[in-house]
Amino acid sequence: MRKLLFAAMMAALFAFNGIAMADDAIATPYMVMEVEMVGQDFIGLVPEGIRLHGHSSGVVTDGLLAGATTTGVDYMLYRHDGVGVLDVRGFAVHPGGVTVARTMKGFMGEPMPGMLEAMLDPAFEPQDVDIPLHGAAWFETMAEQYAFLNHSVFGCAGTVNYVEGVARMTCRSLAP
Repeated sequence: MRKLLFAAMMAALFAFNGIAMADDAIATPYMVMEVEMVGQDFIGLVPEGIRLHGHSSGVVTDGLLAGATTTGVDYMLYRHDGVGVLDVRGFAVHPGGVTVARTMKGFMGEPMPGMLEAMLDPAFEPQDVDIPLHGAAWFETMAEQYAFLNHSVFGCAGTVNYVEGVARMTCRSLAP
């Protein structure tokens, strides 16, 4: 059973690269989110890299649940190669009363040897650049009109800019 679940998750993640992410917005359920980083709990150096918990607040700007406010916590890990590992848990609340839980797992940036050491320097300042992020998201809700979210996987891609303190991403259903 574990092998089957792992294979299904890996297929969803690898299929993401081959998916046309844009033009059929009406046919493919999607949502666009913009979140602001509002806090951070710096855990520090752990065996796998640097751990921190980033807190965010934002809004769904387009697509499913447009107008919903979002909050979340990213249990972030920066690996020794400089790649960020995303593990986000959060929820969205639409003005119409619909509440949706969100889980996202993915990666941020690309391998940058020496980044971990640079981040540990007290004088470290992040660069004003958009860092790419991508991953998979799962949603859960009791709202009947969004029941399909409970058995769909979404591919997400976007950017985060630490100087702006903002992450922007689009998530599209990978369901046929």
